[in-house]
Amino acid sequence: MKNGFTLVEMMIALLIISMITLISMPAWQSDSQQILIKEQHRLFLFLRQIQARVENSTEIWYLVINRDISQQRWCIAAQRKSETTCDCFHPHFCPDHLLAQFYYPLSPQKNMIFAKAYYPQKLISFNGTRNSSDSGCFMLQAEQSRTLFAFSNLGRIRLKSDQAENACNAGVEE
Repeated sequence: MKNGFTLVEMMIALLIISMITLISMPAWQSDSQQILIKEQHRLFLFLRQIQARVENSTEIWYLVINRDISQQRWCIAAQRKSETTCDCFHPHFCPDHLLAQFYYPLSPQKNMIFAKAYYPQKLISFNGTRNSSDSGCFMLQAEQSRTLFAFSNLGRIRLKSDQAENACNAGVEE
């Protein structure tokens, strides 16, 4: 009898190792990275929903970010252009005619948002007539993991990794 392994035995061993690695990979990712990925996905969908709503109208909409660092919470309001700015921490004071939509993070204690402007100032405006937006950006951070949300004049939203933070950090509070 020969010593060694057959090709079938080697393939089975490789299959078992691959399956164990596949199952254990998410556990190797840091908790903050998973939180950031989930949050950026939800936030991106919210922003695309707002863009789609604006594109189907002829109105201008504002994006307003509010945060309270002392209580580790933040939120975003999207609303029609108006002299009144909706505070997402107090949505019941927002007039109905503004058709405001609000975004609240899944775990605000585990991530924070950084921008150049906060409530009551608008961060970005979307124009439905020209299908465009202001250039601007904000940063979403969970511990040391960061994602930059960048808005172009053409109405595109891009997510950029931590390496691209210098594209927006001039004027961004830390």
